[in-house]
Formats: sequence, C-alpha cells, structure tokens
Amino acid sequence: MDEQYQREAERIVRDPAIESLARFFDIEAKEVQSFYESILAEMKGEATVMDFVPVFAIRKLKDRLLLKRT
Repeated sequence: MDEQYQREAERIVRDPAIESLARFFDIEAKEVQSFYESILAEMKGEATVMDFVPVFAIRKLKDRLLLKRT
C-alpha cells in the first residue's frame, strides 16, 4: 500500500475519533492524540499487517481511557 494513502486513511480514522473521545472524556484533544500515538507505535511494532492497526489502536485507546476514568 502506498505510504501516503496509508497516512491519509489513518488520518480519516484518527482525527474524528480523537475529537470524539476528547469530548466524551472531557480531556484535551492533544492529550488524547498523544496517548493514541503511543498506543499506535506500540501496536505497529507488533503488527504484521498494518491495514487495521489504526482502528484497533482507537479501540485500545478508548478501553484505556475507560479504565483510567474509573
């Protein structure tokens, strides 16, 4: 997959999810994005297929934010 296409596809998934999670958890979007980037880097290091890693990273981010909230 073309790297630029992959970055654009990731952005399309990432940006609205980060904004939504920031509003839901009442956290700065920059903080949520930083947390997301950390999770994404961790997952990319373990993944063999990158196509759905951003989607799974968003899911993991949401789960971690929920745990942090309680």
